[in-house]
Amino acid sequence: MNNALVLLNKPVDMRSTACVSRAKKQLDGLKVGHCGTLDSTASGLLILVTGDATRFSDYVMLLPKIYRARIQFGAETDTCDYSGEITSRSEKDFAELDVNKLLDSLYSFSGWRLQSPPSISAIKIDGKPAYKLARSGHELEMKKRPVYFRQIKVLSPYDKLTGTLELEIHCGKGTYIRSLAQDLGKITGFGAYLLSLERVSIGNFEVSQANDIDSDYRFTGLSELARNFTRIYVSEKDSKSFVNGMSILLRNAEGFSRGVSPMNNIICVEGSDFLGIGSYAGYDYVRPLVIVKKY
Repeated sequence: MNNALVLLNKPVDMRSTACVSRAKKQLDGLKVGHCGTLDSTASGLLILVTGDATRFSDYVMLLPKIYRARIQFGAETDTCDYSGEITSRSEKDFAELDVNKLLDSLYSFSGWRLQSPPSISAIKIDGKPAYKLARSGHELEMKKRPVYFRQIKVLSPYDKLTGTLELEIHCGKGTYIRSLAQDLGKITGFGAYLLSLERVSIGNFEVSQANDIDSDYRFTGLSELARNFTRIYVSEKDSKSFVNGMSILLRNAEGFSRGVSPMNNIICVEGSDFLGIGSYAGYDYVRPLVIVKKY
């Protein structure tokens, strides 16, 4: 199965690009890409795409994500996580933090909001990664970007002895949990940074399903990706038309199902196997956006 997904459980202190390099060696030089980076200081689910499945990486990145994060209050770092240098430290005792204010503030993050990404990040500024510019001494003004928080759950109460809080964060594409930690630190007036982070799921894919980095990799078919979106099932005739770049009539579909994370105007098309992704065109047509060669 050359056109597929590989679910990896990325360990801490390993870059996403290093995971891709290791996978290429493991898979005898097969074309491999990743569907959104995971910080080297974080662990958890990283989805790789192989062969023609690399065309679908943007759609994997659209899927909602769940993280488990442990936040340390009482200081700030230049990276917004434990790996950086401490830039400020609160003189207050951990027990002085207003827990009610902290918990109430979590509700304010629900829905869309503008977030400032960390300067130590892979975001490109004039074609160069921000972290390279920041570490070479450039003063950076990071533009705020819209991000979406579906839900934030408290997994363990604020610990007044250690100044830590554990959260489960349900969010969308492009969200920096390090920035969330920094924002919570500013709201409470104590400063805060990310002590640990694990990505536990992306759409319907969970870290419990993932391969260990040094194991023999199991492939996950693209039909599993399709389960996240609205799907239609089509005849052999329409299958051939679709993979040849032609729009097909929606009313001719032989079946329909709603996905785990349905998104407007994205339709996965399946015949005897996964064919690709399309969008509504006009009143009753599905137009191909990205297709994959038949296996």
